[in-house]
Amino acid sequence: MKEITFLRKNHEKWLEFEKMLSSKDAVNPDVLSDLFVRITDDLSWARTFYPGSSTERYLNDLAARIHQEIYKNKKESRSRLITFWTNEFPLLMRGHLGNLMIAFLIFAVSVWIGIISAQNDSEFVRIILGDYYVDSTLDNMANGDPMGVYKSENQFAMFFRIALNNTMVALTCIMVGVFHWMGVGFMMFRNGVMLGCFMYFLGENGFLREATLTVWIHGVIEIWCIIVAGAAGIAMGNSIWFPGAWPRSVAFGRGAREALKIGLALIPFFFLAAFFEGFITRYTQMPDIGRIAIIAGSAVFVLWYFVFYPQMLFYKLKKNTAGMSSRIAFVLWLVTLPVSAPILFIINRSREKKLSPRDLFAQLNPRTVFMVISGFVLIFLPLLSFVMQLVTGIRSDSTTYIFFGLLVMSGLVMIVLALLWNDRIEEEDLNIARKSDQIQGTYER
Repeated sequence: MKEITFLRKNHEKWLEFEKMLSSKDAVNPDVLSDLFVRITDDLSWARTFYPGSSTERYLNDLAARIHQEIYKNKKESRSRLITFWTNEFPLLMRGHLGNLMIAFLIFAVSVWIGIISAQNDSEFVRIILGDYYVDSTLDNMANGDPMGVYKSENQFAMFFRIALNNTMVALTCIMVGVFHWMGVGFMMFRNGVMLGCFMYFLGENGFLREATLTVWIHGVIEIWCIIVAGAAGIAMGNSIWFPGAWPRSVAFGRGAREALKIGLALIPFFFLAAFFEGFITRYTQMPDIGRIAIIAGSAVFVLWYFVFYPQMLFYKLKKNTAGMSSRIAFVLWLVTLPVSAPILFIINRSREKKLSPRDLFAQLNPRTVFMVISGFVLIFLPLLSFVMQLVTGIRSDSTTYIFFGLLVMSGLVMIVLALLWNDRIEEEDLNIARKSDQIQGTYER
């Protein structure tokens, strides 16, 4: 069949299709699905016998419009934000553990290069850290406060400046992934050498112990997240330079999408590290046991969430998903014991059948659990900083206390709303899933 004959035979059907798409009235799903099948049949014919023609492009556009009409109003479950942090992001990290190890090795070697270079060249530290920073730190050492650099700025301003700066560093590590090893390697090398120079500089002047207990309060999370961002950059670079069986543009789109997800997922962790640096690190007078506890807790958390939990989740989902949610819920209950225990006790008192804390917590909606955990974090961090102030006897300004008050109030509101909305949230998620299944089933039929 010639192309002109094909056009004359089917153009009325296509015009009817266009009018239906342009109409503001609701379209019958059965009619829509029937037209979609007919259009895709015509598109297959055009691709076979008239490849590259305007007819093929026209039909492809129509097919894309009907696909958009079918799926544009499909609602995502409102628990997607929670499952992103509990499932999607950890599984994404599991797929990039090799890149994470490479970025970590580059960073670790760069730290040693910084230490060895500073040891063999007295001017190397000034070249890397800058004269102003070195001179101000030497002045603080002379005054008996080598970590005074963390006290030289308003807490509130320091928190936001550091959070935004760290976020930009992470996004830069990802974006330079387009240059593959050269770009990511440079960022890992640059940050690793700076850290090595800084630690050697303080150690050379007899303050290594103080520097370790102070810097790593926020450094554990901050440095680790920079390494994770480097792994995301490597992943994006691999998608460009080694696309495999995929077309390069398709592979790059997939790699960039995964790298962007990792970058966005790191933002809350950078704000957490910035909170430690702005509101807790400055209290160098706190007992060593308190600082060691914060550093050890941060190290355990990042290793568990970024390394071990992705592996556990992968094998649990692959082999057996039964009981996984209840185990995770119970672990979260243990972590948030100071806040969750009394709340769950109150809930349990109102039930006819008394349940154990593990079973009770496992019955909560995942979104409720997420909101309770988030509320606990918003309450715990200001309280931790306030305890440090009481221990050291150093007070903050009024702006900081107002900020702390807002965080605590937000945390309490999140916990209360999570518990009040538990049943309603679960019902809403079920309704969304039910309607999506019905619509999908209708179009498939």
